[in-house]
Amino acid sequence: MLPSDHAAVVERVVEHPLPYFSLLLDAPPGWAELAAGQFVMVRAGDGLAPFLRRAFSVHDASSSPAGARIELLIKAVGPGTRALAGARPGDRLSVLGPLGHGFSLPAEGPVALVAGGIGSAPLYLLGRRLVERGVRFDLFYGGRGRADLPCLERFAALARRSGGRLVATTEDGSAGERGLVTGPFERSLAAGEFRFFYACGPMGLLARLAALSAAHGVAGEAALETAMGCGFGACLGCAVPRPDGRFALCCQDGPVFPFSEVAW
Repeated sequence: MLPSDHAAVVERVVEHPLPYFSLLLDAPPGWAELAAGQFVMVRAGDGLAPFLRRAFSVHDASSSPAGARIELLIKAVGPGTRALAGARPGDRLSVLGPLGHGFSLPAEGPVALVAGGIGSAPLYLLGRRLVERGVRFDLFYGGRGRADLPCLERFAALARRSGGRLVATTEDGSAGERGLVTGPFERSLAAGEFRFFYACGPMGLLARLAALSAAHGVAGEAALETAMGCGFGACLGCAVPRPDGRFALCCQDGPVFPFSEVAW
């Protein structure tokens, strides 16, 4: 599917525990079938500031008689995302997409999904695609506190639909197990529970998961969170080092990479 620059209408703004929120936007018909892990670039204002678009993984995509819709799960952390938090139904946003390459889909499970905070954004659509294929998954969902686990109940319901479970962790113990999400996930890896796993979150988390992948012999894929200026390979600002000393572009070659293809 070729990218297009779409003047998206804001259908709804959903407020989660601050600073998280969701934007529900209308989309061209074909976008309902985009791959989990693909992303869009959104212009956050009409003027020169913020100048660059912001990159967001597509949290969900669906179709209805009224047309296609995408959902973006966003954390307000700077001027661009704060401007988007002020959007209202009926506003129009310039949205370029779909961009990048998404997650591969397994023929069978069980598999694991590992999310760190806002890294949960691309994993909801991935979970839906797995449910559609009848693949069981467990979701390991970690954050600093309960507020950093937006859509917790929604993710739990999706995991149950697959026949799996949700395991929540928080560093302050306000939800689920106290500690890092890598704790219960490593125990499950050691027990041989999964054939494959998928992840998204901070680079430190992904580097630790890459080490666990190698140590336990379980392959996986990660959606990388890198700064992007353009989203289609022109600015070269999202270079990712490879083990062979070369570089890949997160926007063009990713944002999803096998753990073994990144020099962590």
